[in-house]
Amino acid sequence: MYQALYRSFRPETFDTLLGQEHIEKILKNQLASGTTGHAYLFCGTRGTGKTTTARLLAKALNCTGEGEKPCGRCPSCKAIADGSFVDVMEIDAASNRGVDDIRELRETVNFPPIQGKCKVYIIDEAHMLTKEAANAFLKTLEEPPENVVFILATTEPEKLPATILSRCLRLDFRRVSEETMIRRFSEICREIGAQIDPDALGLIAGQADGSVRDGLSLLDRCVSAGNHVTREDVLTLLGMAGIETYLRITDEVLAGRTGEALTTLAEVLAEGKEVNQFARDWMEHFRDLMIVKFTAKPENVLNLSLENIERIKKQAQSVSIETIRRCIVLLSSALADAKWSPKPRLLIELALVQMSRSVQESGAR
Repeated sequence: MYQALYRSFRPETFDTLLGQEHIEKILKNQLASGTTGHAYLFCGTRGTGKTTTARLLAKALNCTGEGEKPCGRCPSCKAIADGSFVDVMEIDAASNRGVDDIRELRETVNFPPIQGKCKVYIIDEAHMLTKEAANAFLKTLEEPPENVVFILATTEPEKLPATILSRCLRLDFRRVSEETMIRRFSEICREIGAQIDPDALGLIAGQADGSVRDGLSLLDRCVSAGNHVTREDVLTLLGMAGIETYLRITDEVLAGRTGEALTTLAEVLAEGKEVNQFARDWMEHFRDLMIVKFTAKPENVLNLSLENIERIKKQAQSVSIETIRRCIVLLSSALADAKWSPKPRLLIELALVQMSRSVQESGAR
């Protein structure tokens, strides 16, 4: 059976982990010095390698190979990779979030390792634990039995109780740069015998917005359509209305090129984008423009890659805050009316025309 690229090319050693050199350095130093902790909190946006790194750490703690750990070749590393290692348990807190689930975990914690040197519990989506479950987990997390390590992974650490946060070594995963993804995706394409144009890879990496898993899923869809993938193929296959589209249509509106903006909207909708969702995403783009105008470090506020933030900064230089305000108000009003309208597209098109005329009548962008 065919295996998705994000599973086939999952890193097996720390050296193959993408874009998280700061975390790699910390964990390697701890492993080399024998100072690994008993509880870790891996934070970061989706697809940046939290669960993958948790598995790598579990491998390293149980690795029986020589040299730097994990070796990725010993029986323990291979068993963890295929999910058959009984001393590494992955728990989805989204579906096992109750106090009874945690009580069951606490009972198994006290049993010694069966197959390896260390028992590792990987708790994904840890922020989904109920308040009662988190409280039941506290004592075990603070003083676990010997040879037990907990790794909590979450996209929303702010939802975790401070009592849990204080008991874990927190490691924050960064969005992976487009350059890093393009380089790795090129290697993968060579390995699988797929030919893809550089600008197509750039489009995929930009749309992934720092998430390696999202990028590999997009790449998977594109290479499945043929051995030679062009930029036009990517746009068609993914039905994309990514940041390039919003930058383009915003430029057209700000320049008063109303006809071109309407054409761009029509092209996007013809590719399958839902009109209300497009308007919501476009309104979010104007919000991004506002944030970069007032924030010294917008990367701390916006859920975007550094490359995409730079693109937004460039556009924000030529638009006033009053124009941003008017566009957000017009789109918001159109969306509110479109919710009950049998012709939502007409209302969004009307908002686009009003936005373009408003900019021209004010005489300032």
